Amino acid sequence: MKPFRFANIHFLLIGLLAFGLLATAINLLSSQAILLLLAFFVVACFVILLVYQNKIYVLDELEKIKYVNHQAENSMTSLLENMPVGVIKMTPEEDEVEWFNPFAEIIFTKEDGEFDYARFKEIMSVGLDKSRIYAHFSGKRYIVHSDEPNNLFYFFDVSSEYKANQEVTSLRPVIGVIGVDNYDDLEDTISDSDISQVNSFVANFVTEFTDKHQIFYRRVGMDRFYLITDYGVLEQLIEDKFSVINQFRTAAKERELPLTLSMGFAYGNHDHSAIGQLAIQNLNMAEVRGGDQVVIQESGENKAPMYFGGNSVSMVKRTRTRTRAMMSAISDKIRSVDQVFIVGHQHLDMDALGSAIGMQHFAQNIMPNAYTVYDGKDMFSDIARAIARLKEEETEKLVTVEEAMDMVTLQSLLIMVDHSKTSLTLSKELYEQFSQVIVVDHHRRDSDFPENAVISYIESGASSACELVTELLQFQAGKKKRLTRLQASLLMAGIMLDTKNFSSRVTSRTFDVASYLRSCGSDSVEIQNISATDFDEYREVNELILNGQRVRPEVIAAKADNGKVYDRVVMSKAADTMLTMSGIEATFVLCQTEDGEVAISARSRNKINVQKIMEDMGGGGHFGQAAAQIQDQTLEQVYNTLMDHISKISLENTTEE
Repeated sequence: MKPFRFANIHFLLIGLLAFGLLATAINLLSSQAILLLLAFFVVACFVILLVYQNKIYVLDELEKIKYVNHQAENSMTSLLENMPVGVIKMTPEEDEVEWFNPFAEIIFTKEDGEFDYARFKEIMSVGLDKSRIYAHFSGKRYIVHSDEPNNLFYFFDVSSEYKANQEVTSLRPVIGVIGVDNYDDLEDTISDSDISQVNSFVANFVTEFTDKHQIFYRRVGMDRFYLITDYGVLEQLIEDKFSVINQFRTAAKERELPLTLSMGFAYGNHDHSAIGQLAIQNLNMAEVRGGDQVVIQESGENKAPMYFGGNSVSMVKRTRTRTRAMMSAISDKIRSVDQVFIVGHQHLDMDALGSAIGMQHFAQNIMPNAYTVYDGKDMFSDIARAIARLKEEETEKLVTVEEAMDMVTLQSLLIMVDHSKTSLTLSKELYEQFSQVIVVDHHRRDSDFPENAVISYIESGASSACELVTELLQFQAGKKKRLTRLQASLLMAGIMLDTKNFSSRVTSRTFDVASYLRSCGSDSVEIQNISATDFDEYREVNELILNGQRVRPEVIAAKADNGKVYDRVVMSKAADTMLTMSGIEATFVLCQTEDGEVAISARSRNKINVQKIMEDMGGGGHFGQAAAQIQDQTLEQVYNTLMDHISKISLENTTEE
């Protein structure tokens, strides 16, 4: 029965009735006590009516709220069940699916008609702590919003928006530049008729490549092509890992031509001029990294480049004309400054020290204030012996990092030798004091390149930095001082270190340089005394070798015992020694260092690019000799990561798949 609710008219009639009743009682009754009792009764009735009315009012309001809530729940349920958004509710504790709407059922229904609980949990496991998750399945793309307080997950279909964005992205302009490596050298050694056939081969290959991908191109020189396309085509080439590089190398090898391709690509949104300039820079980077590779970068600040290829030993040869031009440019820059400081990389080796001494001699032929910087707190035994010998002769201006910091002025110049990464320089604090930097290096250029470099002389085809510096000294014009016997010996020691006593990465230019240093008085006895191996060092080298394991038939990896610390010279010698063994194409040595890092020393012959592996692990180097230093990881973790990279090595085409 529905409760009766009094209206205002009811209260008025009851009031009039009560008033008449009291008036009648006063006229008829004379007892005061009875009148008071009657008045109390009337008041009590009013109070009861008011309490009842309030109760009825509260009940009525609750009914309204219940009704509204019921209607809202019905509307929400209807909305959730009919709107094109997948909704899934999970239990708060069991982390199980409690309820899902029909659209979510459509999304997660398997071919057998069952709800794919495993797929849903897989998506959730990716980022339950995030407010937004992106999912790609069933041929569509979804944005997943999570409402964790209510254990609700919403799946919004953004396939059309994603497709539209992809179409816009795929239409971004792309400019590429192709360079034919070693073309100049080949042109100088073959007849005109043969060079005509080479030109036809190159042109036909590029034409087939561009026709296949519908790329517009123009040949602007015998060894250079410009390409114009869009990002959609570039994306296809990236997915294919630019197999065109390997195809050209194979085709050239079949014709017995020492040619490879280098490519630079750049893309962006609007500024075609900036994109074109960046494409040329990327081609230059591909060439200084050794050629036979592709460098791709998006136009804009802080955009990291991508690298493909680089799977053959560097064949890009420097010319004497370029060396002479670099000598003139470096000389002119030295004349414009007040002081020159030459630094090698961290943990100096003989190539870094020898090239630094050579560049100091080069600078002193121009101006007196040239200094070689070293870290007295971080020297291997051979470097300490060399520094001591230099101090004995008192012909070099040697300064420590601390002393150099106090001497630098706004007009000073820094020359970085045997490295081109700021993270590897002898002192990052010292580097930051300079606004002008010159780089002389034989390693492939990496992304961590000095932004303030005014001149970069990078030739990855050279055996060592000492070889490059000695060539600069040979071409130095004017009256110049002759190298001392000790200086010539240190330069020769650097070349011998990086060529493994003239057995690796040696060219005719290397022997020309060695002959020049010998004429300057390079002394093999002096070199042997400085580079001699201590007994303790020899024992540690053999300890690492005995820890080596064949992780593949052609690869040896040696991992030091946990807690055992070795210096980098020992690691390098162990890697070099293992590489001399029969059937071995690459060696890796891992150990902990005194500063808590895990260091890797990598070596290879000519089939495995250890530089690519080390770059992927945060290091660098060149094709046959590279290294890396990893922080915040255990020796076992780094070893497992290295094993993953080694497992991807393919000797068939000397590339990583």
